[in-house]
Amino acid sequence: MKTKNIGILGSAFNPPHFGHKDIIEQVYQNFDEIILIPSFHHPFNKIMEPYQDRLCMTSMLAQSFQTEKSLMKIQRIPIVTSSIERELGNQTNSPVYTYNVLKELEQRYLNTNIKPALNFIIGPDNATEKIWSKFYKGEEIIERWNLTIVHERIPIRSSLIREQFSYSPESGLFFESHFAKYLEKPIANYIFSHHLYGVNL
Repeated sequence: MKTKNIGILGSAFNPPHFGHKDIIEQVYQNFDEIILIPSFHHPFNKIMEPYQDRLCMTSMLAQSFQTEKSLMKIQRIPIVTSSIERELGNQTNSPVYTYNVLKELEQRYLNTNIKPALNFIIGPDNATEKIWSKFYKGEEIIERWNLTIVHERIPIRSSLIREQFSYSPESGLFFESHFAKYLEKPIANYIFSHHLYGVNL
């Protein structure tokens, strides 16, 4: 059975920004594949934009990252965006926990004759005992799979981005002066065109 080293980054991606991109950059050479998983029903009751919009924006982030690597002639590692949380959430109509996601992913790989070495990617905040203790079956996650802790090298808060979008009149030049340091232009354009985060309301 073939072994595959897989990095898993779960987040609200509300919206995906350069902080998320830097996390991918930190672990890019460590895995055979990286999976980005937007939250569906968030365990901590975060209020999020519609799931399908966040899934689309997350895919745009992955595509942008891989395009840059191709232009730099760096070997591309698959970065995929998964809707597994929606699939699990629709089955239970309840919060989807990291433990359940990892368990399901592991089984799916085993079903295709691949032995997965799953690595759950977390930031320094979630790695603290205070926060990690809130994770459902956190100790079992550590015993059964691997944790990869990354650094917060680009301190961007999604809440700040959302707040600025809420009073943004339009795209175009306004993007260059306000959002270019936070997120990819296609993602900003998607937010404007779909009127997310209170844009043009």
